[in-house]
Amino acid sequence: MNYDTIETKIEEKCMYITLCRPERLNSFDIKLGTELYNALSCVSKNDEIKAVVLKGMGKGFCGGGDVKEMHESKNKPQFLRDLTKIIHKCVLEMRNMEKPVIAAVNGASFGAGFSLALSCDIIVASTKASFGTAFIGIGLAPGCGTQLLSSIVGYQRACEYILTSKVFKAEEAKQLGIVNKVVSDEELDDTIESYLEIFRKFPSVAVGKAKMLINKSLDNDFVSHLELESITAAYTAGTEDFSEGVEAFVEKRKPKFKGK
Repeated sequence: MNYDTIETKIEEKCMYITLCRPERLNSFDIKLGTELYNALSCVSKNDEIKAVVLKGMGKGFCGGGDVKEMHESKNKPQFLRDLTKIIHKCVLEMRNMEKPVIAAVNGASFGAGFSLALSCDIIVASTKASFGTAFIGIGLAPGCGTQLLSSIVGYQRACEYILTSKVFKAEEAKQLGIVNKVVSDEELDDTIESYLEIFRKFPSVAVGKAKMLINKSLDNDFVSHLELESITAAYTAGTEDFSEGVEAFVEKRKPKFKGK
């Protein structure tokens, strides 16, 4: 499918999605949000895709909501309502799809763009990357991301970073537990590929169900989550990949998973 504000490509069972509004720091408008949601929805349903990479064109990852469009809007409350709703659809699609989503953060990741990165399962950042919630700085309550950030860094730190609209670099993000790896610009693509090589070879059903369990663990009580783990483990025990995995273990060889 052809898009105007994003680019998509599939290589070796992995989907690459690039935000393509570099002149606006890849900021969200309704069209970008709609196209991104459509792409994510399609890849979520495609069992052939093992993993997804989200990146930004140019010097930034995503600058958040398009402030110029906010300024020009005649009905600002309705515009923000519509914009946050489509961003939320993207966030939910990313968290709910049973395949890993990796953010390649090459530069600025602010506001809704920061929330978009937080919604990914793994974040690899360039040393040039910077982060910030940004909302308060323009007189806006956060339209997304407060729960995600609080769950990672804790209440007091979330208050500090959100309420003061603090901007911070990649190394600080790594220390906070937001970013998995910080690498040079030159190493960013290769580092992303090293993760993709793992997911291309791994049993995709088990990986997807493991992601689901991690997400559910944030809300479930302990007893009900144990039961969900038991049910999910039993479900994956019926896959061809499980049979191959245990057979390979017994035969002392590397398994060859098929994603079935």
